[in-house]
Amino acid sequence: IDRLIEAAKAEVDARHAERDDRERRLIATQIAIGALRYFMLKFTRNSVIAFDFKDALSFEGETGPYCQYAIVRAANIFRKGNTTTDAALGAKVPFAMLSAEHDVWEVWLAAAKLGWTIEQAIATSEPAYVAKYAFQLAQMFNNFYHRHHILTEENAERKALSTRETSSASPTASATWPRARK
Repeated sequence: IDRLIEAAKAEVDARHAERDDRERRLIATQIAIGALRYFMLKFTRNSVIAFDFKDALSFEGETGPYCQYAIVRAANIFRKGNTTTDAALGAKVPFAMLSAEHDVWEVWLAAAKLGWTIEQAIATSEPAYVAKYAFQLAQMFNNFYHRHHILTEENAERKALSTRETSSASPTASATWPRARK
């Protein structure tokens, strides 16, 4: 784990040199732990695993850091938008403006499968199901984020819808990864 932390610290140092060393070390530790846990969980029980440091620490692809980054991105949307997941979920949203083809449904339906996914993972003793679910939800959220301008949307109804979408894809109101500064 020490080697993972040091490798993650080098990346955090390069991206966030303005932060103090203690904060960069904390972020690197969280990234490394997430990377290791996700790498170990993404394989099914009967798989032979050859741990790959570079693959595990990548911010792209099916990795823990990719999932963590999606959580941080969602938390930053709430922080910059001066709102919370509870407020977004409680907001009145004009669902009539959504067509059956609107891409928001894809993420909402995926987010709604969390309980089912956990039940399946428990019933089959396959935690890989939850890891795959987390990655797929992060991927859907990131795609939604790139297609829609959540914070800069001028139409209030669309902004409320996008913010609600962000809260449905966010697994927790308080990410375990420290929130990025402005």
